[in-house]
Amino acid sequence: MKKTGLHYCWLVLAGIILIRGFAGGGINMTSGLFLAPVAADIGVGIGSLSIYLSITSVVMVLWLPTAGKLINKYDIRIMAIVGAVLQALSFAALGLMDSVYAWYLLAVPTAMGASIVVSLLGPILINRWFVKNAGLMLGIQMAFVGLFGAVLQPFTSVLIAAEGWRYSYFIIGGMTFVVIIAAALLLLRNKPEDKGLLPYGADLEDRGEGTAEKTSGQESIEIPEKEAIRSASFVLLLLFMIAITGVGVFTQHIPTFGGTRGLTIEETGKALAFASVGNAIGSIAIGVISDRIGSLKTCFGIIGLGLITVVGFMISGHSFIVFGLLSFVHGLVTSGIMVLAPILTITFYGKKDYEKIYAKVSMGAPLASIILIPVYGFIYDLTKNYTLVLAGMILLLLIAAFCITAGWKKRCTAAGCPAFRTK
Repeated sequence: MKKTGLHYCWLVLAGIILIRGFAGGGINMTSGLFLAPVAADIGVGIGSLSIYLSITSVVMVLWLPTAGKLINKYDIRIMAIVGAVLQALSFAALGLMDSVYAWYLLAVPTAMGASIVVSLLGPILINRWFVKNAGLMLGIQMAFVGLFGAVLQPFTSVLIAAEGWRYSYFIIGGMTFVVIIAAALLLLRNKPEDKGLLPYGADLEDRGEGTAEKTSGQESIEIPEKEAIRSASFVLLLLFMIAITGVGVFTQHIPTFGGTRGLTIEETGKALAFASVGNAIGSIAIGVISDRIGSLKTCFGIIGLGLITVVGFMISGHSFIVFGLLSFVHGLVTSGIMVLAPILTITFYGKKDYEKIYAKVSMGAPLASIILIPVYGFIYDLTKNYTLVLAGMILLLLIAAFCITAGWKKRCTAAGCPAFRTK
């Protein structure tokens, strides 16, 4: 195996950053900017049009397990190209449409493509190419999604104002398609073995210099998908993801919640920016911390920060400075969702069927979005405040703490998953 010169993993990481930056920070994070101009132009309500975003989440829940199996079976470059065709070209095609039903229909291929290039591609490739500092690399690529979004969101707003929403769909979708195709062909490679390499840090692992996550009996676990998903640890891990994501999705309600605290639209907009900055910083910080102290302690740290934030929101009063600071900390908590999910998956089940198992663990995030974003809205509509929502978020954090504690105790070892030991 070659071990000299610049490791090819850094080019793979650059490819991941470009793909997820444009597909996630571009298409996914700019979709909401089109709602108002499109709804006004085609003559429907924003609520009716935004149903297509809910359809997207439902499709992702249903499609993620299949997408994980396909990525495990086919070359990652082929899958990235398929993802680009499904997501980016479907997004661009919206610029040709005049009926709201077209958005509902095109939500299906858009979600299928996003499942590949946004949800799965980055974590799967990083765990194939990195043994050392995998948590940090996961954090870096998530941070770049936010940074790309911070650039592409205002760019898209200006573009819509100048060229209209139709041309903007063409430009954002077409630009994303070109970037994904170029990055996939020029930078991505399926596995280190394709380049005659070991994963980055594998030589250190051989000398016993692995990360803090290595514990006795955990180094050699190789759990098959069928055994993993029928274990108690998988159910608990999925519930943990749903609970912690349920806290994270409150970001969508921060502008409305800020209004109940007497803040102006400009102030709530700044608070959202603080949350985005917290998300970018937290993505890297949580990756580093997880590498140093392990994912379980990191989970408890995130849950603790979440409790501080929710209680703070309850008693924050009308101070913009306090509200902005709490929004920043909430961004830190939210960043942990996508960084910790792949780390916990590989810690619980190893690399044997990692792609397939991680795809199923990832279902927790869209499930929480489908259920809890509208539930929070309905509660506000009924009560005209977020007191019950915040109380519910405290309950979700306690559920998350219970699930990760119990799931960690029941996690699989080299001997298999506890629930499948035979007499």
